[in-house]
Amino acid sequence: MGSLDLLNIALDGYSAILCAMMGVYALIGERGRRDRVSRCFAGICLTNAVMSLGDMTSWAPAPPLDEAEYALVVAGSFAYYAAVMPLYLFFTGYVVSYLERRTQLAPTTRRAAAPLLGAFFAAYLACCVASLRNGMLFAVTPGEGYARGDMFWISQASVIALHLFNAVLVLRHFGCLTAAERLGFVSYLVLPMAADAVQVTLFGVALLNASITVALLVIFISIQSERKALLARRDRELAEARASIMLSQIQPHFLYNTLTAIRELCLTDPDEAARTVTDFSAYLRENMASLTSSRPIPFERELRHARTYLSLEQRRFGERLCVEFDVATTAFRLPPLSLQALVENAVRHGVAKCERGGCVRIVVREEPDAFTVAVQDDGVGFDVERKADDERLRVGIANVRTRMEALMGGSLLVESVPGAGTCATLRVPKKPRMGRWEPGCSEKEAVFAEAERPTEQRAKGSR
Repeated sequence: MGSLDLLNIALDGYSAILCAMMGVYALIGERGRRDRVSRCFAGICLTNAVMSLGDMTSWAPAPPLDEAEYALVVAGSFAYYAAVMPLYLFFTGYVVSYLERRTQLAPTTRRAAAPLLGAFFAAYLACCVASLRNGMLFAVTPGEGYARGDMFWISQASVIALHLFNAVLVLRHFGCLTAAERLGFVSYLVLPMAADAVQVTLFGVALLNASITVALLVIFISIQSERKALLARRDRELAEARASIMLSQIQPHFLYNTLTAIRELCLTDPDEAARTVTDFSAYLRENMASLTSSRPIPFERELRHARTYLSLEQRRFGERLCVEFDVATTAFRLPPLSLQALVENAVRHGVAKCERGGCVRIVVREEPDAFTVAVQDDGVGFDVERKADDERLRVGIANVRTRMEALMGGSLLVESVPGAGTCATLRVPKKPRMGRWEPGCSEKEAVFAEAERPTEQRAKGSR
């Protein structure tokens, strides 16, 4: 084994270890495992680690090969070729996932990319499997060891095509990226292609995996580590928001008033008192369950909780509180207690402060790219430009807005006119899925989890 072989083994070994460490780090913690960007980055790292380990079999053992060595080289060569295409497809998923957080991707990109790349992967994988028999991409013999096949160019053309697709995707949205993000993406677009060109031209030099590792290290330092820290901070903020929203929901006056109403009903209408106790227990149970809920819940459940609360308040206010529902759809999710908080604000800070009472109206609509939930009241209203006099009102609105942005990528808009009423509107974006829109959900799922692979022939040299 020559010094160049030892160098190549060292490069591949260090690449495998470093990529495995970065991949595992990206998946540490529940937030990392749920985040599609982190999962795609981990996919890139781990497939490059597989490639690096497979490539090591080209340098050791040296031919002629015994039976065990032959099996090792065949397995390593297949792993190398079979991992190349997933590597670039995971990068496609990484780019798509990352850009979706910053901008709106073209509908044609979402519609066409998934089926085309899926077919691309299937065709390439079939070539890899066929090469085990006919050696079209690569061949392994006991006497010669690994060698490029006659149709090695197919693997190179496949990689170049996919790499160009990724380059176009990044360049089209270059303006929405920061300088650090541009550096990370450009390094991944330039370094592997430059190394592959050298590797195809010069037999015996293993640069591709090492260059990919360097590019991933740049992305890790400039993008991924900062992103992971941001996600950790967001988790802490969400935990604080959930605790604060719960405290704002458990209102002593509401509890006292409800219990007082139940006591009076026990004397005048026992059946109604029993129904009120049932609603009150359901209200408390749902509030307590939300304390430990970190993910969005079906809107139907949130709406049911709001109905229970409004039913209790109607028993208290009687004809002074009118409630209307105009619900066109319930096929989406919301952070727990988000609708509930807005409904309670409408009653407590809108209608209850109005001598004549008023009406609370919940309107739900489906738009082409989002769902909207509006909570309207014709109560006293307030000046949205001024800081709220009631600290609980201000904190409640801020918490709902924080959780909508963090969990759903959504928003909360509050409009109010003093003396005329208030309208608080939640906007829940639908989840983009190549070619169609699906109901809003807590996380966007990984778009590309499967993939493909390339390369050429060589006498005992670089793949």
